[in-house]
Amino acid sequence: MNIFLLILAWLLPLVLVPLAGQRYASRITVIAPLPALLAASMVPVGSSVSLPWLLLGMELGLDDTGRVFLFFSGLLWLVASLYAAGSQAGDSKATRFRIFFLLAMAGNLGLIVAMDAISFYLGFTLMGLAVYGLIAHPASQHARQAARRYLVWTIAGEMLLFVAVVMLAAQHNGIASFSILQSSPPGGFVMLLFLTGFGIKLALPGLHLWLPQAYAVTPIPAVAVLSGAMIKAGLLGWLRFLPPGDAVLVNWGQVLLVTGITGICFGAIAGLLQHTPRLLLGYSSISKMGVLTTGMGAALAWPETAQVMIVAVVMYAAHHAMVKGALFLGLGLVERNGLSPWVQAGLVFLAFALAGAPLTSGAFAKSVLTASLPQGAQYLVLLLAVSAFATTLLMARFLFLVWRQGSSKASPLPAESRIAWLILLAIIAVFPFVIAEAGQLMANAMPVLLGMLLSALVLLAAGRFPVQATSRTHRRVTGGLVLRCRFLTRDLLCRGALVVETVRSALRNHYARVQQSVEQLVLPLSRASDADISWQLAGGLWLLIAGLLLTGLILSI
Repeated sequence: MNIFLLILAWLLPLVLVPLAGQRYASRITVIAPLPALLAASMVPVGSSVSLPWLLLGMELGLDDTGRVFLFFSGLLWLVASLYAAGSQAGDSKATRFRIFFLLAMAGNLGLIVAMDAISFYLGFTLMGLAVYGLIAHPASQHARQAARRYLVWTIAGEMLLFVAVVMLAAQHNGIASFSILQSSPPGGFVMLLFLTGFGIKLALPGLHLWLPQAYAVTPIPAVAVLSGAMIKAGLLGWLRFLPPGDAVLVNWGQVLLVTGITGICFGAIAGLLQHTPRLLLGYSSISKMGVLTTGMGAALAWPETAQVMIVAVVMYAAHHAMVKGALFLGLGLVERNGLSPWVQAGLVFLAFALAGAPLTSGAFAKSVLTASLPQGAQYLVLLLAVSAFATTLLMARFLFLVWRQGSSKASPLPAESRIAWLILLAIIAVFPFVIAEAGQLMANAMPVLLGMLLSALVLLAAGRFPVQATSRTHRRVTGGLVLRCRFLTRDLLCRGALVVETVRSALRNHYARVQQSVEQLVLPLSRASDADISWQLAGGLWLLIAGLLLTGLILSI
C-alpha cells in the first residue's frame, strides 16, 4: 500500500491528462492530488521503492523533509483544483488549462518523492515547462510576453541543472541516488551551477525577472500553487543535492547569506513601489525567498547546526506556501466577486499571518527559525525582525490596494471556489495551535506593531497631504522599477513641499498669535504710571516669596 501511494502520487495526475476534455474533468482534477496527501499522512518515513525498469531507473521515497513538502504541496494542489473547478467553469479554454495544470502537478509532486537526481530533474523539468502553458493561458499580449520571458529563464535554469547533475553523477561513477550524492560535496563549478539553476526557480535577486509579469497574468488557481508550492522546488533542490553539515561548503553558505539578505531588502522595497496587488505579492515572494535563502546559507555556514536549521527552514517554507497561496485565492475572489466583509476579514488575517503577527503561523515559523540560529549568527535575529517590519508594511499596502481595486462582478465565482478558500483559511488558522509549543506563538509583536503604526501614519499623511499629480503613478504596468522610483521620488518631493509649506504657515500663524499676546500684555504696562508699576512689581515679588515659603512648609511636613 505504501509503495502504491508513492507511485500514485505523481502518476495519477499524468493518467488524468487524457480526460481533461471530458464534461466531468473539473471534478476529476480534484482527485489528482489526493494520493499525495494520503502518502504524506500514512506512508512511514524511510519508505522507498526502486523502479529500475522505468526510464533511466527511478527511486521513490519519503523522508522527514519530503513528508512536509508533500503535505503542503498536496494540500495546495487540492485546494487550487477545487477552486479551479469553479473559476474555470464556462471557460472555452478550460481543457487546455487542465492539461497544463495536471502536468505541472505531476512534475511538482514527482520531484518531491524522487530519491535520485534523474527522477528529480525529470519532475523539475516537467513542472517548469508545464507552467509556461498556465502563464500563457489568458492568450493576451501581456500573457504571451510573460510566458516567453518565463520560458527563457526556465530553460536556462534547466540547462544549468542538467550540466550540474551530469557532472555530479560522473563524480560518483554514474550513481544518481541522493544517498550517494550527499556523501561528498560537489565541486566549486557544480556548486555554482546548482545555486544558479535553483536560484532562478527561487527568484533570487538578478534571477527574478520572470516572476513579476508571470504573477500578474497567470490565472488565480495556477498562480496560487506557483507562488506557494512550485517556487519551493528550488529550495528542495538545494536540500537534496547539497550535503548538510559539510565544512567544505562554509564559504558558499556566506554567499547564500549575502544573497538572501539582498533578496529580503530588494523584495520589500520593490514591493512597496507597486500599484497592483498581484505585483506586490510577487515582490513579497522574492523577499520571503530571501528569508529561506538566508536560512539555507546559515545551515551551510554553521555546519554544527545544519540539521536544526533545515527543520526550521522547511517549517517556514510550509507556512509561506499555504499563506501565500491563500492570499492569491482570496485576491481571486475579490477580482471576481468584489470585496465582501468576510473576504476582507480573511485577507486581513492572512496579511497578519504573512507578517508573522502573534498567534499566527507566521509567528510560529519565525520563532522556530530564530531559535535555530547559531550563536555566531545573532545579527540575523535583527534581520528577521526587520523582515517582519517590512512585511507588515507590504501587507498594509496590499490591503489598501485591494480595498481600492474595483471589480466588475460580471461572473461571480460559484460555491466551490469560496469553499476551497475557506478550507485553506481554517487550516492556516488552526495548525499552529496544534504543533506549536508554549511561547512560540508570541513572536514578532514589536516589529508588527511598529509596522502597523507606521502604516497608519503614512495613510494619515497621505490623506492630509494629497498630491493630484500622483495619479500618474497608477499606470497598469507589470515592471519598470526605474519608472516607479522616478514617480515615487516626484510624489515624495511634492508631498514634502506641501508638508514644509504647511509647517511654515503654521509657525507663522503661531508667531503672530504669540506676538499679539505679548503686545496685549506689554501695552497696559507702558500706559501705567511709575508708581503703579512699582506696586505691581512689589506685589509680584511678595506672591513669589509666599509661594516658596508655602512649598517649603509642605515638603517639611
